[in-house]
Order: sequence, then C-alpha cells, then structure tokens
Amino acid sequence: MPAPLVTPQRTQQSPIKLNTLKSYYAPELRPLEFQYTKVAGTLVGEELVLDRAGPVSQVVFDGMKCPLRKLHFHAPGEHRIDGMIAELELHLVHEILEYPDAYPSAYLFVGVMLAPTTDKTAPVHALAPWLRGHFDGRAVTRAARDARQDYEIDPSIYLPEDRAYFRYEGSMTTGDTEEIVTWTVLRDPKAVEGPGPLQLDPKTSRLVQPLMRRYVLRNFALIA
Repeated sequence: MPAPLVTPQRTQQSPIKLNTLKSYYAPELRPLEFQYTKVAGTLVGEELVLDRAGPVSQVVFDGMKCPLRKLHFHAPGEHRIDGMIAELELHLVHEILEYPDAYPSAYLFVGVMLAPTTDKTAPVHALAPWLRGHFDGRAVTRAARDARQDYEIDPSIYLPEDRAYFRYEGSMTTGDTEEIVTWTVLRDPKAVEGPGPLQLDPKTSRLVQPLMRRYVLRNFALIA
C-alpha cells in the first residue's frame, strides 16, 4: 500500500516572539555594516518602494553587500521583544544577491521597533496617511517627480545608536509568506516624528508564529 502524499508543514514562519533569556549568544555574529545614503522611492500604501535606477543604500551582512529595496511599516509591530509590542515596526528589506547559489535566503530583513513622538492633540491618522505626513516632515524631502508620491529619504534616520540584534531564519509576513528570509531584529527602539497620533490597525500586522525547532541567536552578551 503506497504511503500517503504529505505536504510538508511550514516551520519557519514570521514574526515570532524574541526572548532575550531564551536566545543564544553567538559572539561570532558580525555587526551589521549599514552603508546608507539618501535614496528615492515611491510610497505605495504602507511601504516605500525604492527606485533601483538611483543611488543605492546597502548593508554588509556576513561579508555580502545587500542592497536595500523597500521600507515596509506595520502598526502595531509584529515581533515581540521580551513581551513588548511596538506601536510601529519597520522592515528594511534587503536583497541577498548571492541567493540561491551561495546563500539559502533571498532577503535580509532588518526589523526596527519605532516609537512615534508627536503632538497628542493632533488628529489621529491611519497608517498610510500617517506615513505621508511623516515623509512630508523635516526628516525627509519630497521629490519633484511627475505626479507620483515620490520621496527622498535617508534610511539611517530609523537606526538606533546601538545596533545589537537578534537573528533567526524565517519568512515574509505578507503575501505568500515564503520562507526565504534571514531576519535581524534590532533590540533597541528608535523614536520617529509623525503628523499626529497613529491609529493602530491589527490588519496591517501578522500574528506571531510558533518558533517550532528553530533557535534565535543574538550578537550581544547579557550584562551581569
């Protein structure tokens, strides 16, 4: 009697809960080398898709130069760090050019927990309008390019001073959630300014997924 055909269960889904005490210190993990510069992009809903014809921002990851392709925002945040949920989470999506010949992941996602600071008396904004107001603020400059919602931005404004991170193998959190992502989630949050209070919408964020048989690594030691 033939064995039944079984579809393998997905076991590397994102986001997950990140627990410092249950993660493993890996001193061999190199610091991420951010080589960010001002880039242009088009705002589409909750993400800024970067222009590939213009200047390139990139991060050096495990000796590989990975260009930044888009900035994707979620409100509330998707990952949980030691039980805390960020009001806003940014995913800096980098392409791993060595995939699949020399590296098993197609993308390096850098997750950053953002803390919006704004006038609480201003009107509440849903995520997409909040982003338009944020990009129109002093942190970035509107690009004069046709009638599209194009902007110029220096992605380094979203990076905290301390770049300590968690690392694990996972998936995209939108679309078909392909398991082709290496995640590095920065431990420290970063404050950002916006046009007013941000309206949280759980539909913009995926629920946390089980860790299954994975390990979460960190590149920082615990202070005794």
